Amino acid sequence: MVRAHLDRLAAEVVREGWQVLPRYDEPRPLLRVFDADVPQFGESIALVPASGTWWFRSSTGEHLAPYDRPVRAAERITRILTPFVTTAIAARSRQGRAPGRYPPEPAPSLSVTIAEVRHRLPGVVCWWGASTGEWWALVPDGTRWRIINARDPDHLIQAVLGTRPSA
Repeated sequence: MVRAHLDRLAAEVVREGWQVLPRYDEPRPLLRVFDADVPQFGESIALVPASGTWWFRSSTGEHLAPYDRPVRAAERITRILTPFVTTAIAARSRQGRAPGRYPPEPAPSLSVTIAEVRHRLPGVVCWWGASTGEWWALVPDGTRWRIINARDPDHLIQAVLGTRPSA
């Protein structure tokens, strides 16, 4: 039963654009989900009993969705992995910069700034890329995500607002 449900989840995450590696020979069967370009970042998904039913659970212990909602679990996996994968790809593309050319770290109030940006942009995932020295955002766009970067939070907010359809 566990393998069949993990196989259903595997089909959904592949539709989302991820690679999968079933690890059914482990003591607890797992499904490894990752991006082919950045295989070192991924999630190991298990099926566990909780609250009277079975749940897809991430490697961090987060319950993603009940066993009968593999589409929802795949969406949650995408939301978890996308910021890490896009940051790693962006950092790799910037490795050719001359030493010492990275912008300085943002002010110590970084967590407050991120909270303010997230408050102003509900549903948007945003972060400071320490390796790139830029601000990043993932903007929901139907079933896909659009990635945007900017030199500071104000420009990031303006860029994100420019991608949204006007009401």
